[in-house]
Amino acid sequence: MKVRFLYAALLGALVALPLSVVPAAAQEKNILFVLWKGFTPSEEAFKVRLAELGIKATYREINGNQDRGALASALQGLEAEIVANGFHAAYTHGTPATQVTTSVIRDRIPVVFDIVVDPVGAKLVKSLKEPGGTVTGATNGVPIADQFDALTKLKPIRTLLVLFNSREANSNIIENEVRSWAEKHGVNVTSRRVTLGNESLKDVLAEITSGKVKVDAVYAGADNYVGSVAGEIHAAIGNMVPLFGATQTYTKAGWLAAYGASATDMGITAAEQMAKVLNGTSPATLPVLLPKPKFFMSKAAAEKHGIALPPDVILDN
Repeated sequence: MKVRFLYAALLGALVALPLSVVPAAAQEKNILFVLWKGFTPSEEAFKVRLAELGIKATYREINGNQDRGALASALQGLEAEIVANGFHAAYTHGTPATQVTTSVIRDRIPVVFDIVVDPVGAKLVKSLKEPGGTVTGATNGVPIADQFDALTKLKPIRTLLVLFNSREANSNIIENEVRSWAEKHGVNVTSRRVTLGNESLKDVLAEITSGKVKVDAVYAGADNYVGSVAGEIHAAIGNMVPLFGATQTYTKAGWLAAYGASATDMGITAAEQMAKVLNGTSPATLPVLLPKPKFFMSKAAAEKHGIALPPDVILDN
């Protein structure tokens, strides 16, 4: 399914839905806090913002460590508490964690997700405007065309290598979207699957360092696994070829540039969504929101590749 987000509508909704805190928010809330790759800046921003909104929360943290089976087992171990309404809501980070959580919870408590690229394609909501069930949240699904419109202003691209984890539904969708964009713009795309637990990443890095694969740039989308090894990728090939990403995770690891919502903005938006749900708003009618994207760059990488810094850029290292 192609990622065709109602971009302007989402940004409009983010502005148009004012957040009010009602007295009931002072009541302590129990939140099931489901992580995928440990505690990130988004979770930090989420907790801070939720407290600012007057909600006193107790968190039960479950970390999937990028393992669907382990996460499912951990959640199943909470079945008695879920049945007994021990949680007012669940927070989930990323598509895999959200999919596993919703499959275990089965609509018994509301779920507010954070950092999900394509909630509709992942079958988490019926639509972005009207989720239609017990799940809503914040998406980081900036359209591929918008990303490359920003990135290609730094450097023209005629050949592109896409790194993606084929075990993540989002990553497969992103890879297809990049190919569709490239076809329309005359860009030759080479894709490489990189997954946890094998030599795939090592192999593709060797292809680049040996000169077997030569491209104008390397791109990775909002991919949990690739993001977790972004530093390793930069160390191996960052001085040879410009590296572009979809999130700030990449520029913090030294990649040249990324265009997307910041982790902090994602956490803040998810917290505001959670506050509305805890205060009685039904997730079924609470639109999924996309924070305003920002342009991130690594100053060191820009200097290395001779790239001028745009005036509106946010610099990382």
